[in-house]
Amino acid sequence: MCFATNEPSEIARIRTTLNLGGSVRLPLFNIFDFPKHKNFYEAIHAAGPVGAWNLMKVLDALDRPIYRANQPDVDNFDVLKARALDFMNAVPGLDGFDKELHARSFAGYGPKLQFESTFINLWMKDTETLFRDVVAVDGPRHLHEAASSGRGVIALPLHLGPSYAAIPMLAYEMPTTTLYNRMNFDEIRAASFPDLDFRGIRLGSTSAMRSGLTALREGRIFSMFPELDPRGVDEHHARIPFLGTTIMVPTGPVVLSHVSGAPMVPLTLRAVGDGRFRLKYHPAIPPPVSPGERRRSLLAVWDVIESELLAGDVGEWEMWFEFDRMLPQVWAIES
Repeated sequence: MCFATNEPSEIARIRTTLNLGGSVRLPLFNIFDFPKHKNFYEAIHAAGPVGAWNLMKVLDALDRPIYRANQPDVDNFDVLKARALDFMNAVPGLDGFDKELHARSFAGYGPKLQFESTFINLWMKDTETLFRDVVAVDGPRHLHEAASSGRGVIALPLHLGPSYAAIPMLAYEMPTTTLYNRMNFDEIRAASFPDLDFRGIRLGSTSAMRSGLTALREGRIFSMFPELDPRGVDEHHARIPFLGTTIMVPTGPVVLSHVSGAPMVPLTLRAVGDGRFRLKYHPAIPPPVSPGERRRSLLAVWDVIESELLAGDVGEWEMWFEFDRMLPQVWAIES
């Protein structure tokens, strides 16, 4: 689970709190605190998926005003909405969309992401319930067809919906290694899915490229978010068209695909209502066979990102908070 330092500040502050012992008020339901409340979540789990969902919704409704009242000005609902709306207004590809509605959705996305990820996490050790009553899976054949190359698979979970919960579900299909950034990975793994062959590598602890190549050579899935590099925009980025404008995006996944020969499989996890979710694997994107083909592969990845964004709730994309950092003119000034 590679979490970026330039994600929405609300989410970045949560990670800072985890690392620095801060006192930021988190939502009642958040994936980072899940390991600390074993008895509480066992009681909720005992209610079954429908009962647990309804119970959590009641408690979340009571907590939400308290949570919002304790957010600093930079992260309050109105500021988040206005910031997202500014960026949505700046991209021609959203003309015709109800941007006011989607900006409101984004302003509440941080707690919703935490709530839904925590709910799904309740069932990670109860595989039968997880895949019968909570998560429907579309297209797993794409993942296994990609793996048949013998080169491993690069999984690209998108920052849409309850994305935190998507990555460990890869390990139900194949052994998985994931990048993560500033989170209590070992605690969450031990509490939630201790029996899965699911490894985490903290970004910056070693070379991401070497770690990826090692995992792929072992025939594993190597998971990484494709939309941004937490270290910022640098020469390892390319300018591509997106939503009627152009943005700077990381080339790392495509370079890894080229060097390793591993296909890339984008995936999304989206809510479909009332505590039900759909995990969708997209058709594999073949590895580029030459440096000249890397751009074509990169565009193919971002075609999926754009189509998935436009097909769902536009506001449920983490990148809106600092979308300005993806714009070419900002990168040029900072360089």
